[in-house]
Amino acid sequence: MTGATPPRDTVSIAESVHEIYKQLTEGNDPVRVPFRTMKDVFMWAACLGYRRGERRPLTGKRVTIFRWAQFTPQNDIPILKALAIVDSGAINVLLSRDEILTIAEEYANAGIHELRASLLSEGGQPLWNMISIIR
Repeated sequence: MTGATPPRDTVSIAESVHEIYKQLTEGNDPVRVPFRTMKDVFMWAACLGYRRGERRPLTGKRVTIFRWAQFTPQNDIPILKALAIVDSGAINVLLSRDEILTIAEEYANAGIHELRASLLSEGGQPLWNMISIIR
């Protein structure tokens, strides 16, 4: 028996930003609430954090918002792996789901504030503000 622990299965955020995730996912009007799931918010926030070149460790209490199985193998997981490789500079980071998740969580923790500011603090409707980020 090796005693190895199984890879982490949960994705967490700082409790202090949980309300932002709720604001961006709760409601039925896609123009005002552009995301259907917290996983989608997390992915955008992680990409924005990476674009800024900023990782921010989670501090304080954490909230689990979803599980690894919710990431799509066709889209989400390749993005997470790419972020991990670029961040670490080593391909062997792919051997550790824990490290992949930590990197993504820290990028998302840095990017969530930019996402909120861009979508909710700017004038206009959140969906159109999100489209402006892409442009």
